[in-house]
Amino acid sequence: MDYTLDISSYRDRYNLPFEQVKHIPSYIPFRDYYLFYQLFRQPHDAPVVLFLHGLFDHAGVHGDGIRFLTESGYHVAAFDLPGHGRSGGPKQKEEVFDEYREALSAVLSRLYQEGTKKLHGIGHSTGGAVLADYLLSAGYGEMFQNVVLVSPLIRSNQWHLSKMAVPLVSLLQKELPRKFRMSTGAEAFMKQLKNDPLEGDTIPLSWVHSMFEWERDIMKKRPSQKPISILQGTKDQTLEWKHNLKAYAALFPRSERILIHGARHHLLNEQKAQKQMTYHLIDDRLKRS
Repeated sequence: MDYTLDISSYRDRYNLPFEQVKHIPSYIPFRDYYLFYQLFRQPHDAPVVLFLHGLFDHAGVHGDGIRFLTESGYHVAAFDLPGHGRSGGPKQKEEVFDEYREALSAVLSRLYQEGTKKLHGIGHSTGGAVLADYLLSAGYGEMFQNVVLVSPLIRSNQWHLSKMAVPLVSLLQKELPRKFRMSTGAEAFMKQLKNDPLEGDTIPLSWVHSMFEWERDIMKKRPSQKPISILQGTKDQTLEWKHNLKAYAALFPRSERILIHGARHHLLNEQKAQKQMTYHLIDDRLKRS
């Protein structure tokens, strides 16, 4: 992994904020590699929001969302999951979801060392799943106040077909090329995604096996009474979202589940009206006491 970074080019490419906030990129030692970690700090005391991205993506993909949060007055912390973006780590590993959860724990430790005792959490897709898993783990989650999961993973689309096909395909190959589905109605964003050098372009079948195991394990966990919020688009073709909302209702009985009609998987990078609605809903929920 090349840990050098032209920060100016990186900020420009992903529209990351730096004019009114201090952008502090760094690397956190984790296992035998490093996690790419960023902090966008206000010049005054402010609530902290930790953001987690989804599969294939990285924090920079959500530059507009990070900018919105800083313009709304928050400190924002974000990191690239293991095997994603500018973080190191294996993409092919059976226990990868455990590694994601441990990476989140390492980032929370860094934030605690920096003086953060309480914070809010936002997780998109796989990032939402990691955040939910962390909250459901015994004795964890005390740092989090308000939590918003955006299009969170439990089951991917065509779940049962995948469970039948993947074991057979795994006998012949270790990974499959990524298919860029229209995960948002914003064509400019989709074009940017396809041309992003930090985006993943293959999916290891070991990752899919890990997802199957993770789904089985998380549904066995004791439900949490934490009142989280879940935002979900009704045209999401990446996930089996109707099943997922029922699953999250069981795991978080006090959760609030909000549908955004006509929106697809990348809610934070949707067309303008749906994107602004998503941002407004997030900001409103983060401000709850």
